[in-house]
Amino acid sequence: MHGIDMQHLRLLLKDVWYLTRPYFVSEDRKWAWGLLAAVLVLTFSMVGLDLLQSFSRNVYYTALQQHDATTFLRGLFWYVHNDEGFVLGFFVITIPAVMCSIYATYLQQLLGLRWRRWLTARMTRQWMENQTFFRIAITTSGMEAGTDNPDQRIQEDLNSFVTDTLTQFINLITNIVTLFSYIGLLWALSGPLEVMGISIPGYFFWAALIYSVVATWVTHLAGRRLAGLQFFQQRAEADFRYSLVHVRNNAEGIALYRGEGEEQAGLDRSFSVVYHNFLSIMRRTKWLGLLTTGLEVVSGNFALLIGSIRYFAGKMSFGTLMQLVMAFSRVQGALSWLSTSYASLTTWHAEVARLATFQRVMDRARAMRDEVKVLPAPAGADMVADGLDVFRPDGTPLLRGVNLTLPHGQMTVVTGPSGTGKSTLFRVLAGIWPFATGSITMPDAPMMFIPQRPYVPTGTLHRAVTYPEGVDAYPAADVARALRQVGLEALVPRMENEEPWGQILSPGELQRLAFARILLARPGWVFLDESTSSLDAASESALYTLLRQDCPGMTVVSITHRQSVVDMHAGRIDLTPFAVAAPDGAAVSADALPQA
Repeated sequence: MHGIDMQHLRLLLKDVWYLTRPYFVSEDRKWAWGLLAAVLVLTFSMVGLDLLQSFSRNVYYTALQQHDATTFLRGLFWYVHNDEGFVLGFFVITIPAVMCSIYATYLQQLLGLRWRRWLTARMTRQWMENQTFFRIAITTSGMEAGTDNPDQRIQEDLNSFVTDTLTQFINLITNIVTLFSYIGLLWALSGPLEVMGISIPGYFFWAALIYSVVATWVTHLAGRRLAGLQFFQQRAEADFRYSLVHVRNNAEGIALYRGEGEEQAGLDRSFSVVYHNFLSIMRRTKWLGLLTTGLEVVSGNFALLIGSIRYFAGKMSFGTLMQLVMAFSRVQGALSWLSTSYASLTTWHAEVARLATFQRVMDRARAMRDEVKVLPAPAGADMVADGLDVFRPDGTPLLRGVNLTLPHGQMTVVTGPSGTGKSTLFRVLAGIWPFATGSITMPDAPMMFIPQRPYVPTGTLHRAVTYPEGVDAYPAADVARALRQVGLEALVPRMENEEPWGQILSPGELQRLAFARILLARPGWVFLDESTSSLDAASESALYTLLRQDCPGMTVVSITHRQSVVDMHAGRIDLTPFAVAAPDGAAVSADALPQA
């Protein structure tokens, strides 16, 4: 990205349309178009009132030149009727102009707020539906453009996109309306200019046009690299914030390893990228600011200089000269909008690009189709996998020709060397792994999949136990009973406390909590992926015995490397015959991929 030039303008407009169109055709479209129309009407009114004020200025500036106090005061506070017609006083026009400005800002903010609410709901829903967040994690690298820091994109980039898009759009429309409103006035007031016997009509307009073209081109040359730097800065800031959050979420592990020094070095490296890139932005912005500020300062004096030619020739009054200078300023400002807004446009460009790439990544993930054919079966039927081929996200085969039957109501264990693909097979059965072909006969019964480290949401322990249902799904007494059954009776008094339970509970306690969830939900099928690996043999045996006794008829399928757990199951399936071996003889693994 090298700035906002014609090469990138088409892609930028395409991205803006891609992100903007859904809201303006959504169920909120009446509010969207109504508020936008109101803002534009108020904006047009402000331009028109500003044009009227230019005639008021002409009146009281001319009155100052002629030492006419009465006309001066009437031109400021009331109205004047002269040879040119009826002219309202400056402050009479100012009152409605101020009101228009206030309400234009308010309604623009209201439109932005409603748009952000709709976009946030839509984007978070798309991110969560069909495990899109998981599919993005397993199909893209965290360093790939469009996938890094989704939290920042949904919260920060989305907010900035809405605000800045409305601002840039309103500014563009305002400048277009201003340009066409003042061109005729500028042309009429400037009159012709004789240069070497050649008459140049409307010479003030041509001066404004030439000045603006030169200013825009020079500004573009000075600031064209800002867009790329701004894009990278947002990513660098988000990466640094993620590094800090990562340390917070893994505080115990870092402390036990005494890894403070290495983590500090990593934070220093991450912030160094932020620092040096922002330093580059500062340098570019410094020269761009020097140029744009200088051009703005020069433009007013430039207008006075060329306008003074006719003024000193006695062909216009002082009031007309000042009105002409203001008209020149408005036309030149409208023509130079791109150059004066270059820095903000590059920031907006980066925001649009980041949000559009993330939206496209989500669209791609949501469009993935599961190639596994799911055949429905009654609740009491067996689960059967037929001709199942499982792949890694890059297409590498992991399991070939898997044919297995998981009997209903029986405890079955799935075994195989580490890296065989056991966890990935569970993901296929759970319906969250799209890289597989074949068919599965799926009983119509509630199922629960328990990873090795159970997920714990924020909030109370009560919520953590009832997850993924809400806290009202089960009576508090049942929740407390489940905690006692799995050996977490000491936590019952703290059940309604909001604490960081994911960090407070030990790995073994987290696994006990997962069994409490099973006891509450009582699904027909439970899949346990090394779900007792952090427990001692006695506790492990007690939990499996609890499932058999408290949930009779439940189908339990386990992954384990422990012989003690294997012995507690009636059936066993070894995946080794189905595993695809790598050239060095080791099985190609997908088990290390993100946990569901």
